[in-house]
Amino acid sequence: MIVLSQSIFLKEPERIYPIQGTFIQLLENSHGQWDENDWLIFFSYLKKLKISDLYLQWTVADTRAFFSSSSFQSVKFPPLEIILKLAEQFDIKINIGLVYDYEYWNQITKNSHQVKIYLDELLSRSIFAAEQITPIAINYKSFNGWYITEEVDDINWKLIDKRELLFSYLGQLSSALEKLTPGYQIAISGFCNGQIEITEFNKFWNQLFKRTRINLALFQDGIGTNKLTFSKLPDYLAAFKQSAIDNQREIGVIVEIFRQTDGYPINKKPFQAVPADLFRINRQRQLASRFSQNIIAFSIPTYMMPIAGNSGEALYNRYLADIEEKTNSNSRLERLR
Repeated sequence: MIVLSQSIFLKEPERIYPIQGTFIQLLENSHGQWDENDWLIFFSYLKKLKISDLYLQWTVADTRAFFSSSSFQSVKFPPLEIILKLAEQFDIKINIGLVYDYEYWNQITKNSHQVKIYLDELLSRSIFAAEQITPIAINYKSFNGWYITEEVDDINWKLIDKRELLFSYLGQLSSALEKLTPGYQIAISGFCNGQIEITEFNKFWNQLFKRTRINLALFQDGIGTNKLTFSKLPDYLAAFKQSAIDNQREIGVIVEIFRQTDGYPINKKPFQAVPADLFRINRQRQLASRFSQNIIAFSIPTYMMPIAGNSGEALYNRYLADIEEKTNSNSRLERLR
């Protein structure tokens, strides 16, 4: 009689990595009014969610700065130093975004000559902001590096001459950031509307890495905005990861934890979204985990925190319970091995 070990019939469960980072979009009418206690509560929520990386999507919104500045017009309570200080206490790394221009998506649709003028001016503003932020940021161990605010898509850079302008802009900006803070991370994010062939998509990111000093690229999964589907996303992620491997760069996957309800292409209303259900988010995490351990949410402060309203608090509680259950389950599996 042959006795077979039960273990050979057990398939190793597919690993689902937890969310380790999130973006925050700093807004003047909320974050620009918060005091230190408000930020303390905010970081307490992040710590409970086991978040280790916080990406400030920008620190200048149009002309309003979220740090003390004699050149930009600062918000009432500039939060950057408080964020860096509390992040140090909570052992959370901060990646600092630069200038967000509200006209960016309109400007990059124009002809190459106009795009060049626009990007040259944006480059000057972004480097100027980084030069003012650096003396503040380097005083804190929580400062992890930079996040380039401009998102890269697959539609606006199809033409070779416009693509060259983008690579030149990112090359100059990333070189300036590296010179200001040698050895620190320089990150960017991109997304795909499914309007580009996989091979061309891979070639695009290969060129971007070769022309810049960017060392971390984050890919937005597009599930919340229906830009990509669960069936199409893996091919783009595989091509994205391969371009990073070929250029010895790191990647992460941005999981959209919302469901879009208004805005293009649904209707002509302003963009609106609600928290996604946890089942869908876990599917996104599972898919993302095949390509990277670095899973970033967009965005916990907006869609998965008690400060995000009742639906945000409900998702926060469900996710906490879910990761606690999975932690206990993984511990039991480890003991059985």
